Amino acid sequence: MKANLLISICCALLLGYLCANFLFSNYQKTSTAFGAENKVFFLQYGVYQQERTKDVLTDPYIEVEQDGNYYVYVGMTTNYDNAKKIKDFYEQQGIELYIKEEQVDSDEFFNELSQYDILLESTDTEEEITSVLATILASYEEFVLKR
Repeated sequence: MKANLLISICCALLLGYLCANFLFSNYQKTSTAFGAENKVFFLQYGVYQQERTKDVLTDPYIEVEQDGNYYVYVGMTTNYDNAKKIKDFYEQQGIELYIKEEQVDSDEFFNELSQYDILLESTDTEEEITSVLATILASYEEFVLKR
């Protein structure tokens, strides 16, 4: 009687261990942290070895220092179609931009940027687009750069 109980307990423990191990290994493969999905398309004007604010031909923009270089961005979006729309908008003005995809650690900024993307989709005029971009860049400075 005791042997049957002991065998049943061992089988239950082994089965529980195997199920937990299987679920945990699948969870690690498919699960990502919330912040890891925060992909943002940066519209980059250029990269310089020193600050170049006087040479930037567009407004609004921000300059971000990373790894000893100064990156000049004129916009950001979570939607590639919006990034293409902004790039085309500036190319019509003779300004070439690069679309650069990066992760952003600030969930608060990412959520706010997602809301501005909805607004950016419906904008068409130069005034509206530059106004939305100025707000996005100010939010990036506030939430991510903490300026």
